[in-house]
Amino acid sequence: MRIAQDVTDLIGKTPLLRLGRLYDDARGAVYAKLENFNPMSNKDRPVLHMIRQAIAAGRIGKETEVVEASSGNTAIAIAILGTTMGFRVRVYMSEVVSIERRRALAALGAKIVLTPGKEYTRGARDRAIAYCEANPKTALFLNQHGNPDNPKMHELTTGPELWEQLEGKIDAVVIALGTCGTYDGVARYLKRMNPRIHAVGVEPKGSPLYSGGQQGTHHIYGMGPGLVTDIFKRSANKPDEIILAEDDDAYEWTRRVALKEGVLVGLTSGAVAWAAGRVAARPEFAGKNIVTFFYDTGERYLSIEGLFPSGDIETVS
Repeated sequence: MRIAQDVTDLIGKTPLLRLGRLYDDARGAVYAKLENFNPMSNKDRPVLHMIRQAIAAGRIGKETEVVEASSGNTAIAIAILGTTMGFRVRVYMSEVVSIERRRALAALGAKIVLTPGKEYTRGARDRAIAYCEANPKTALFLNQHGNPDNPKMHELTTGPELWEQLEGKIDAVVIALGTCGTYDGVARYLKRMNPRIHAVGVEPKGSPLYSGGQQGTHHIYGMGPGLVTDIFKRSANKPDEIILAEDDDAYEWTRRVALKEGVLVGLTSGAVAWAAGRVAARPEFAGKNIVTFFYDTGERYLSIEGLFPSGDIETVS
């Protein structure tokens, strides 16, 4: 077994799990990239690359405060690197994020600024930018929604890992649309290897901005940031299809993943598991391989009311 020299050595090279118990009507095979096997989440990959590139460019020093707007996982990844690389971290996030995410950030020493829930990540981002503009000498806005080093890391690592794991036998990929870093980077690599791969984006039906709709209300934390990101706008590989997920679908399938596959995942993972099943049930995908992602652990969502059952608990004396 390999010995890691620090936490960055543990990022990437995550396993692939065939979801053989989850679907009753799948004609194709669905595989989930287990990004919850990173130290914290799928966001560990792009954050590591964004931070390393910023350090190499001289933009992060001992007195720098790295600032970001995040619903949780990007913030946690930045905080982890802040502890190991020696920079301060300030995070702007919607007040509706789970208490587990707040406590993880606090444990890692990050400064947390909560913003109005109705503004989603868009509002947190506006406030983070304003703070950096007011403190130009010490604050660096990492800009996960626009930084090209976000999708670049997925092009360099996540896409090639998938291609190697399935020996190039990939027919469709189903990815959540948040920052669109994972979508753009993975689609860029896979489409280069095989332009016929069907690229599917997933976003909340309650706020379908990437589909051309209006911002609304949804409770699928980790996707649907309330803006169309610069990464998405620049992408040369727009989704071949966008599937809209209802809150109820995301909640139900998050529970199904736990009960059928024994993997505790977050709401975005539940949403894409549902969407991947819809793709796999189509006649044209019979005998084909569909890939999706389990982005993070469900342990960061246990406090969300109505998501997981309280369980059959008996107390004895």
